[in-house]
Amino acid sequence: MRRILILFVDGVGLGSDDADTNPFVAANLPNITTLMSGRKLVSNQQAFSYNNFSFVPVDACMGVDGMPQSATGQASIMTGVNVPAYIGKHWGPKPNEVIRSLLQSDNMLKAICGNNHSVRLANAYPPSFLQQLYSGRRLPSSIQFAFQTTGARFCNIEDLRGGHALAADFTGEGLQSHLGFADIPILSLDAAGKRLASLAQETDLLLFDCWQTDVVGHRGTMSAAIDTVERLDAVVGGILVSWCETDGLIVIVSDHGNLEDKTTRRHTRNKVPVLLFGDGHSSVANAINDLSDIAPAMIKYLG
Repeated sequence: MRRILILFVDGVGLGSDDADTNPFVAANLPNITTLMSGRKLVSNQQAFSYNNFSFVPVDACMGVDGMPQSATGQASIMTGVNVPAYIGKHWGPKPNEVIRSLLQSDNMLKAICGNNHSVRLANAYPPSFLQQLYSGRRLPSSIQFAFQTTGARFCNIEDLRGGHALAADFTGEGLQSHLGFADIPILSLDAAGKRLASLAQETDLLLFDCWQTDVVGHRGTMSAAIDTVERLDAVVGGILVSWCETDGLIVIVSDHGNLEDKTTRRHTRNKVPVLLFGDGHSSVANAINDLSDIAPAMIKYLG
């Protein structure tokens, strides 16, 4: 049975091959480097497929002037529509009324549910976030809004305690140190990846929203960016060691560039990477050129 695990990493583009400015070049990334067969996640890397893995550099600008933004980028991934072209501009960070209307009308999570498949968002949200979201005091991201349209519930702290979800920082350390949840079990990064792989076997499409990559791109130092990228690589390693090709497809994707260029705290117009591992990876890769191609490829893959 085909399944999909989507690891969404916010604000990750393909930057220059320069260790002084690009944390993806400076960092030690054994797992991603193995997937890439020794190649680097940089702007001059061409698409390729090898064994059980495909890499595609994907256009996040989609023919629209200006700097790509989270709301339109994520909505394009979710809907299969070139949302920046549809509304005439890039928009973010949160979706406006027009984008929410598009997402409400149709998105891949809603469509997959309509095809009698199951979807889950693996993120565990603290009570303060959920209270603000449900009261309308916090606007959801495009991914969160798309998930809301399915009618499924967001995971909470109890799901995290029970091993059924994952904290935003993968390990749960932030929930302990910043939000006071002293009884949260702390995972290693490897164990966090293994948990994602395990949870993915319980549903047809599992999505994890890693937004901290974009935060570090905006606010963090080069050292913090390298640490963030190495943490991500360790999680990817945990996923891969637990994933058989017959388990389905792993998709790692982003919405716009940011973290890959530490000469700026702004987004970039760089292409973004799509990494595909597992069953049917090459045929899916061949169908993807820009962000709007991802939703139809995922829907077709599940059937």
